[in-house]
Amino acid sequence: GTIPEIDREALHHLISVKLAATGFEVPETSMRDEGVMKLASDLFRQYAEQSRLLTGHLAPVDQRIQDFIDMALEGTGEKVTLPEHHDAAGERILNVDRYGIARELSLPDDTSIDEYHNEQISSYRLRNGILHNPLNDRRTTKGVFHVADWGLPIPADKIAVPLVTYARLLKAAFNPPPDLKVLPYTSTWADPVDTMVSLLVRPLVMPEVPGVMPEKRLEVRYFVPGGCVANIDFVESIFGNGGDPHLPENDSALDVEHWTGTTGCVVLAPHLRTLRKKDVGLPHISEATEAQKATGMCWTNEFELYNKGSPFKITMRDKSGIMITILADNYFGYCKKECKTQIGLTANVFGLAEEEHAGGALAFKTYSLGSHFYPDSRFIDTDHRFADAVKLLGDTVTIHKDGYATDKQYRNIYILPEDMQMDLNSQTASWHWGGGQKSIRILPGHIYLHPSGYKIRLLKHAKAPTFRLIGTGPEGTYCHKPSTVSGGGKSEISKSLNDAVIYGPLYIGDYEKDMDYVKEIIERDYSNCFTPEHAKAQERDPSRPILSPDRSLGSVINLLASDEELYSEEHNDYVSKIPNHIRAIVFAVKRLAKPEWNGDWRSHFTVDEVNGAPGHELKVDDRPLVGSFLRVGMDKNTGNWRTYKLRQDFISADKVQMEDDITASVVVPREKISGLPAGEYDAHPCLKLSQNCEWRLFQRPDDAIHPGYDKQTEWDMSSQGLLSCNFKPIYPEEMGDIRNQVNLYEFFTDDMKGHINKCVDEKQAVSVCSAKPRIWEGKPTKNPRYLQLRPDIAKPQEKYLAQLGSRLYRKIAATEP
Repeated sequence: GTIPEIDREALHHLISVKLAATGFEVPETSMRDEGVMKLASDLFRQYAEQSRLLTGHLAPVDQRIQDFIDMALEGTGEKVTLPEHHDAAGERILNVDRYGIARELSLPDDTSIDEYHNEQISSYRLRNGILHNPLNDRRTTKGVFHVADWGLPIPADKIAVPLVTYARLLKAAFNPPPDLKVLPYTSTWADPVDTMVSLLVRPLVMPEVPGVMPEKRLEVRYFVPGGCVANIDFVESIFGNGGDPHLPENDSALDVEHWTGTTGCVVLAPHLRTLRKKDVGLPHISEATEAQKATGMCWTNEFELYNKGSPFKITMRDKSGIMITILADNYFGYCKKECKTQIGLTANVFGLAEEEHAGGALAFKTYSLGSHFYPDSRFIDTDHRFADAVKLLGDTVTIHKDGYATDKQYRNIYILPEDMQMDLNSQTASWHWGGGQKSIRILPGHIYLHPSGYKIRLLKHAKAPTFRLIGTGPEGTYCHKPSTVSGGGKSEISKSLNDAVIYGPLYIGDYEKDMDYVKEIIERDYSNCFTPEHAKAQERDPSRPILSPDRSLGSVINLLASDEELYSEEHNDYVSKIPNHIRAIVFAVKRLAKPEWNGDWRSHFTVDEVNGAPGHELKVDDRPLVGSFLRVGMDKNTGNWRTYKLRQDFISADKVQMEDDITASVVVPREKISGLPAGEYDAHPCLKLSQNCEWRLFQRPDDAIHPGYDKQTEWDMSSQGLLSCNFKPIYPEEMGDIRNQVNLYEFFTDDMKGHINKCVDEKQAVSVCSAKPRIWEGKPTKNPRYLQLRPDIAKPQEKYLAQLGSRLYRKIAATEP
């Protein structure tokens, strides 16, 4: 699927129609199309009357849940019924059946009012999205997990609850107080709407195995008080919207090919924290069992609150895979984690599948190629031909008369012949075709593929006015971190290292002395550097000069690194004595030397004269040289960043994020999977396929508190469609002050600077800033959150390019999976 475009005005029209059709009074001032509303008023009344006559008739998914409740509670003397579209008491429920409605319902209809507050949440309208700050800033785990004493066995670390107590909690959950049911959208109306709100989602349980089995999904219903509709906004932003549960096309039972046969239900009920133990059927301590005394499932004082008035979740489930959970806290994390739990139960009941708390990415080896590329058989599979490549890709590419092809979907992707060469100095890619040499100009933002799937691009240095050729392998490594604990690094494994890389000048000690040493290294004869047995295996002459175009920067780096197995004792002894700062200068000379210098590199590398003496900042052609350093945490004593110098040719791996938190997987016999690289998995009888279950990722950008550090977060939080949580609502005066604080503002990325400027210039009533988390209990929360659109959806070309490279490497036609 895809993320739908949001037409807010159309959504407001739809909300008015839905409220009227459900039987609520919509004031004329809130009618977006008064003519339509008047023309359809009789139709709305007729629809409401039909709904009333159908009292007791539930949507198919709701009937399955109701049947389960009736069966489970039989014998308790308790009767619990789900909210209906229109029940006998005149109560109505609003089904959110289209993505985006819940967000509009979370704030007043009057767009001049940008805030909504009740006892559970504060919501704010932003220039580029919305900020929801629930009552509590995080989940808690101590004493939280309660399970009805019925159905499946109860784990030892969970608290068993009498079934009658669960029944009374569920009944109370479906009947919140009127003030909690008020829809924020209608809060400024003379007669605000108070109602329950529901959502249907269809989360993934088992990925599709092409040609073997289709994907499998369960159905989950969410019920929340109207005042907590922000939670619906959050859930559907992650798991999508399953549509109107009353319509047959959304009935899972009619889609047996893709349904797991299991059903879940989540009821949000923060008001349950005010219920007394006595009222929900817990025994007096004199009548309690030892287990109940140990877990607090009894009372001594009749005014004792259930779970001491603290947040909790309680669930009831059995081996059929049906599970109904009550959440007595509206912090967003509970809603997400509960869907995760229900996916896990379904996977266990259904079989074959597994839900994993995982993170991972497809990582591709990436290299700095310097200024020249040619298809070296040591690094590139040369058993691939251009004619075969374009035949595999078929009508997905356009073939040009000079013997190259371009992709039809992304016209900045080129497929070049197998003898392609690229030269940065002339800025050309060349090859032989039709009896002569052909060429095109290589440009930034374009990607050039060898028929083997190897990818080359032109990349500008992040902090210097220079470019280099970057090569990326065709096959990635799936870095999958399964079954991890919170804080175990599942998010970090899938993120680029680039945000942790900083740049600074390259320094030299005594200029003349150090440059003499560099000259000695560059002009040294390395013909006898290898041990005798390895010298025979070398395809290329080891005596070729360091600055020769036939020797790459990577080759120089390997040459100047000791290796007892590969190199002779004399060579290892020599290179081990080279100081790190001298080695860095040699690499810089190799990286930047040009053929037209005719070997006179030294005159181009200089230092300024400072106070009559040579300085220490190295320059090339009067431009300061820039080195890259990796920032790894902070020193706990000084609070300063710990940094480490990176190799001159360091380039972080290209990554395609595959998962972050909730993953569905399935294990399949190897022979059932098509399109695998030849021979690579022959030793494995079975393989696991995994797929992300989420559209958006609930990110915690801890490092964003340092302006400019977390570039991805600053880009996300300045983009449209933002859903943020636990950030500080910033009013115009404070946002203007942030812009005026040069020691703060100047460190932000251009994306966040642009966001701040727009908020100030447009006089936005409420804004957020990535470096300003919510103040919680007197200090900044350590749990700021926002929903990040999944990177493979936000940047589809990266995933497409990864698949294209692998397809060419494995020789798989574009029409095959």
